[in-house]
Formats: sequence, structure tokens, C-alpha cells
Amino acid sequence: MNHADVSAAARLIRHALSPRDRPTPGSLYRDLLDRFQVDLPFAELVDRVAEGLGLEVHQVSPQLGLLVSGQVDSPFAVTLDNSGLPVRKSGEQRLRDRRCFGLVLLGLITYAYPNGETLIDSANRPVRALDIERFLEQRIKGLIGLDADSGEAEGQLGAAARAWHDLPQVLLTDHGRVGRECHRWYVDATLTFLTAQGRARREPALDDASGEAFVLNDRFRIGLAEVAEVLIAEVSDAAGRSVGS
Repeated sequence: MNHADVSAAARLIRHALSPRDRPTPGSLYRDLLDRFQVDLPFAELVDRVAEGLGLEVHQVSPQLGLLVSGQVDSPFAVTLDNSGLPVRKSGEQRLRDRRCFGLVLLGLITYAYPNGETLIDSANRPVRALDIERFLEQRIKGLIGLDADSGEAEGQLGAAARAWHDLPQVLLTDHGRVGRECHRWYVDATLTFLTAQGRARREPALDDASGEAFVLNDRFRIGLAEVAEVLIAEVSDAAGRSVGS
């Protein structure tokens, strides 16, 4: 391995970190990806460079390219604050945005991948905004009772559920548009964001009476697999708690 190989490895990782980049035929990304799959020393070099940056290399997707995610202590770790979601900057509004976006993301994960096994399955279930709203509505009462005594993550989930419960399902502006402080806006904004980030795609052929269809892709699934399983169980169990309350 020489300087050119190191540069090529870094270039491949750069493509992997750009959600809109695709390994189209004849592109440099495709050439580097093909080399990664057949050249073991080069693949090991890519892994070492990624590890040094605090990245974990997961797998190769023919359509999406090299799938990587940031380790928890890495500058590439994705949080609600640095994700690009439209979180407001200060005060109670920022806290509400973080809680509601976090709850919607968790709802999406749990709806699309209802258990740990489905997180390692490459099949991706279509989602629609109304489906996610109904899914959360069925579970929200069971989540409200979670507090800090249940654990830090569960306490945060309970606080998010209470913030969500205080909002209306739909709030229209004077111009007839969906306003910010409602369930519909948070779900729509999340799906729009994920599509723009290359973590979901619109599937007009799957649209139905309940609304526009989106499909979450492997970049979304793999980036969440390691952190989501415990909270998936909490949201799934909440349906039973809601029925029993």
C-alpha cells in the first residue's frame, strides 16, 4: 500500500459519508467500491482509515454504496442536534423539537422494523405519514408513564411522549397549510428530511388513500441497528400498556 492507496481509501470513505453519492456505472465511486470488494489489502486499509476517524464500516449496497456509521464518541456520530433536522435553537421550543423528532424517528424505526431480527433484514417496509401518526397514537399512553426511575433512556422516552401528547394531530395556518406545532408537521418534516438525506425515497407507485408512500433504505436501517433495539422494545410494549390502562 502506498500514498495513492491511502488517498483512494480516503476518497471511498468520503463518498460513503455523502448520502447523495451513488456508485453509478463508470463513476470513480463504483471503481473504488469494486476494488474494496475484491482487493483484500485495500479493504483492510479502508477499515483502518475508517476506524481512525471513528467510523464503522458495515457493508456494501449495490445501489447505495459503502454503508458506514459514526461511533458514539466520533465527530461523525449523528445526533438530533447535528442531523440537519429543523430543530429550533433555544428554550422550550428546542426541547420540544428534539423530543418530538426523536419520538417520530423511533416510531418510524419500530413501525418499519418491529423487532431486532428485522433490523438485520434488508427488506424495507413502506411507510406513510398517517400510518406513523396512528402507530404512535396507539402507544403514546403506554409511554407517558415511563420516568427516570425506569432508566435514563426510558425517562427521556416518557418525556417525549408527554410532549407529543400535548400537541394536536393537525394544526392549520391561516393559509390552510399544516402548522408546526402538531403531529402531522413533525412526521411530514421527518420523512422529507430522510428523503433529502438519502435515507429514504418516495415511492409514488405505493401511494394509497392514506397518503404518500416512502421506503426507508439500508443507510437508515444500518445506522440505527446498534442503538435502537432496547427502545424498540419499549415502544412495542407500550401498545399493551395502553390497552391495559
